[in-house]
Amino acid sequence: MTSRRLLYIAFWYPPSRASGVYRALATTRAFVEAGWEVTVVTTTERFLENEIGSLDRSLLSEIPAAARVERVPFSFDPDLREVGHFRGNFPVMWQAWRSLMGPIKDSLLAPITSRMPELEESYSSWIDPVVAAIAERGEKFDHVLATGNPFSSFEAARRIADELDIPYAVDFRDPWTIDVFTGNRARLPAGTELVEKRIVDGASSCIHVNDAIAEAYATKYPDAADKQHVVLNGFDQDSVHITPATYAGGPLRFGILGTVNDRWPLEPILQAWRVVRNELPVGSKLILGGHLGYFAKSAEPLERVLPGEADGFEFIGAVSKSEVAAFYASLDVVIVPVPGSPLVTSGKIYEAMAVGIPLVCVQAEGGDARRVSGDHPLAQMANPNVQSVANALRAAERARKEQGSDDIQFVRQAMRSFDRQVTMARMVQLIEESR
Repeated sequence: MTSRRLLYIAFWYPPSRASGVYRALATTRAFVEAGWEVTVVTTTERFLENEIGSLDRSLLSEIPAAARVERVPFSFDPDLREVGHFRGNFPVMWQAWRSLMGPIKDSLLAPITSRMPELEESYSSWIDPVVAAIAERGEKFDHVLATGNPFSSFEAARRIADELDIPYAVDFRDPWTIDVFTGNRARLPAGTELVEKRIVDGASSCIHVNDAIAEAYATKYPDAADKQHVVLNGFDQDSVHITPATYAGGPLRFGILGTVNDRWPLEPILQAWRVVRNELPVGSKLILGGHLGYFAKSAEPLERVLPGEADGFEFIGAVSKSEVAAFYASLDVVIVPVPGSPLVTSGKIYEAMAVGIPLVCVQAEGGDARRVSGDHPLAQMANPNVQSVANALRAAERARKEQGSDDIQFVRQAMRSFDRQVTMARMVQLIEESR
């Protein structure tokens, strides 16, 4: 039997530590394990190191050995000879004007344009080199799959698929033209929605991380409603393979793991911790593991808001993938901060659910992480305010003290349906059904 060949376009890929990297790795792994030959197209380490200032080379070992990785250079630095005087000399004003006029020009373009507008976003200059790199290879593929953001990956997939006369699919880690935090129309350059519609209309499948986003896209593009599918993020088994021990008395360890960002409801969590700390056994701690922001410049302002040891708080810095399971197993309660929106789930919620100990999900009512964690028997929901979080922490403390080893195993087993080996099988199925 001839091996099936997938071209997978994923701008953020190891050694990037962007939030979408783990889904991209899981996608690669799922197709390799299903017998596909996978070629991944991504950007270069030089860009990640020099322009983003953020990478984690330990993640390179997570790439399946059978996958081939093609790195196509990209830079944010345009050749100013190729842009207009206004854009070259006043880039901030130019970007603001383009965002303001985008929705207005979209509505005018739709009925009168005879030519589809080009995609304009920060990464659009990557499209041509990707298309050219694949053309130079002269290789045959059975399907193209692209993950976004950036959504330039989608346009590259569409163009390559057209050239090779093969189907393509797109995996929306976040919605493109819908603001993930408000559900409103995103403010984007003119023509973006027309480009998205062309991509959605031509795709074999449009894949989303939760039902709310899939439903929003089905509503936005009713002619393509049957193409909207859901593949949950899920958790990696190696992130939770260590079973926590039962509580044996003494100090309790509450923990948060993830890349801290200014969208997190971190302040009410920290204030609630100060409220309940004196009610807990002496020596109890709140431990934060992870990076401070996605970019090097993000760390300093975020670090300034963190409490110190006097508040029973400990920031341990980045936790490598190989250390994640040990981190979770050392805790008594997992706290998951999530921005509030029906469109926002957060991949970390699945890991937290799979550990087997009580978890506190801090998200505004209606948020998708709250809905997902409702399947967890020891989940405590909290609105992003001090009193609600403090009550949830107290309830989680009680639940942890009452847990026996059988209870921990029961929770872990109940969450197995969110294992990425299970969730990503749907991704493979969608692609195979469209061949």
